[in-house]
Amino acid sequence: MEFKPAALSDIPEIADLFLRCWHVSYADVLSQEARDSMNVESATELWTKALSINLERKTFLAVENDDFIGVFRVGSDPKFSQRGHLFSLYISPSFAGKGYGKLLLERAMEEISSDGFGEMSLWVFNDNTVAKSLYSKYGFAETGEQRTTPEWNALEVEMVNPRITVKF
Repeated sequence: MEFKPAALSDIPEIADLFLRCWHVSYADVLSQEARDSMNVESATELWTKALSINLERKTFLAVENDDFIGVFRVGSDPKFSQRGHLFSLYISPSFAGKGYGKLLLERAMEEISSDGFGEMSLWVFNDNTVAKSLYSKYGFAETGEQRTTPEWNALEVEMVNPRITVKF
């Protein structure tokens, strides 16, 4: 699998993958109303902003045999600049359950480590048990911090891995 930095020209593919995740992978995580609120225009706007501001954050696409497998975004934690942060990690529902999430997470951790961070945080929907299980296997633990974004009306929990310097 190849990882390449995302560019604004990749927005249509990223928005499409994001929407498929939102509507398929989050079927048991978010309400129908929250999922319906995310459409092509809002996904395109969300990812255009992500790639246009906070340019110190890095977004990578995972591609294999011309298939767009996933995307992740990393940078410094907005609350603690001495800690890395995983802002997004999405796997195409067509490739879910095949180990690609693990590969993207490993690569994200490598990026954070290579940027000099020794720990990494993330936010995950509390009901996203698949993602929480993956993160736990890689040393992430819930911090007790929680939030609910009004648009999604779903509880999110913060997780931190205090030792991301791992050998792959």
